[in-house]
Amino acid sequence: MPQPDKRALLAEGLSAGDDDAALHARLVAAGVSAAAAKYEVDRLAKDPMAAMLRRQAARMAKQQWLLTNQQRLAIEAEGGFALDTLDRPDVAAFYRHYYEANRPAKLTGIVDHWPALARWSLDHFAAIAGDTLVEAQVERERDPDYELAKNDHRRLVRFGELIDWLRKDEPSNDIYLTAYNSGTNAAALGLLWDDLAPIDILDARGGRDGFFWLGPRGTLTPWHHDLTNNLLVQVVGRKRVRMAPPWASDRMKNSRHCFSDWANEPLPAGPGDADTPPVLETVIGPGEAVFLPVGWWHQVEALDLSASMSFTSFRRANAHVEDYTSYGEIG
Repeated sequence: MPQPDKRALLAEGLSAGDDDAALHARLVAAGVSAAAAKYEVDRLAKDPMAAMLRRQAARMAKQQWLLTNQQRLAIEAEGGFALDTLDRPDVAAFYRHYYEANRPAKLTGIVDHWPALARWSLDHFAAIAGDTLVEAQVERERDPDYELAKNDHRRLVRFGELIDWLRKDEPSNDIYLTAYNSGTNAAALGLLWDDLAPIDILDARGGRDGFFWLGPRGTLTPWHHDLTNNLLVQVVGRKRVRMAPPWASDRMKNSRHCFSDWANEPLPAGPGDADTPPVLETVIGPGEAVFLPVGWWHQVEALDLSASMSFTSFRRANAHVEDYTSYGEIG
């Protein structure tokens, strides 16, 4: 029988905040003799790495206490843990109570003036840009890590061919024109921006910014959090958006970058439990939007053939990606 790795067990226990008695019990439970366990635990008193792990565990415990209090406040708030719907929101009130409070919301009436709501269709797309080469994410269904490996799935396709395929109206997660492809598509599909107009809650100096999304019903963006605040505006079809708050990150199984190991799991809406996060859920249709604050976990599923726009050009600083450093394995 292989001998347990005592140092690994001690490191795990120290990271979890174990005191000496708990560390001793952890070692014995793994098959270490009581005498050897006592020797290993006693040695920690002179180990500077052990001291640092204990200090770090204490800091993490304090942070978890703060997050737990944020959860308690959110759940005990008037109306409970719920997603507000704002119709034609006042700009100052939106920033004060949602953007600056890191609180999501469903928004209506903010793009009623967009010509895109009447114009956008597969026929319109084909007429104005059918012969244009666009970039899309393809062959996603063969790769469980298609979001992490986005570069491997980039392909140039003729927009008209993609449109012809979408006319079949078959559910699929295999091909999707996403925000990640915007470096190529912002120029290729520039005429679509003629169908848009400024949105009051965004910075008018943003100009012709924004990210275009087009795909069949069944496209699924797995659980992740963004590194900016985002506004997702639905133009054609419907999308289901599920959201989980940053203070529930301990239940989001975050082991790589900003992605969750829950992946495509349809976590149920509700308060969650010890193992699953609290989840808010909404469906946005044409002319509706959802504000996704930075750090909020979310999953987006197309319920129909779907065309959307997303924006990051808010009236406040939104450069949170600049000080983000957790790019590798997290744990």
